Amino acid sequence: MSGRVQMVESSVPAGAQADVTRSFRAHPSALYKIRTFVREVAAAQGMADSLVDDLVLAASEASANAILHTNSPRVEVTFRVSGTKVEVRIDDAGVFHRRLPMPDLDGRGRGIPLMMALMDEVAIREGTPDRPGTTVRLVKNTA
Repeated sequence: MSGRVQMVESSVPAGAQADVTRSFRAHPSALYKIRTFVREVAAAQGMADSLVDDLVLAASEASANAILHTNSPRVEVTFRVSGTKVEVRIDDAGVFHRRLPMPDLDGRGRGIPLMMALMDEVAIREGTPDRPGTTVRLVKNTA
């Protein structure tokens, strides 16, 4: 994962193609900043509040998984608008650990099903010990 940071510019006209990436420290305290980043970029695009809320929640869940379940030092979030689709991609330098379904004892373990319910497409490229770096790609149609 690169250390590049591109800040949101208010000069991006609503509905125009946007591709904005920002890197965050992989720590639970960064979740607020990640949610704010996604909300601000989506709002700058003139997206409906309900779409913005779905994007923020799905991105927050994916980011929380990256932060809590990997030893990655950073999480990179990319927000991309192209035509009638919006994509939020979360990249880390960690290893994806498949977990067996467990009874819900502590309220956790609902992140991936929640992302799937909110988004039109969810793709996970799993990081492995030989090839670390997990990518979660969240896509929502805007039309």
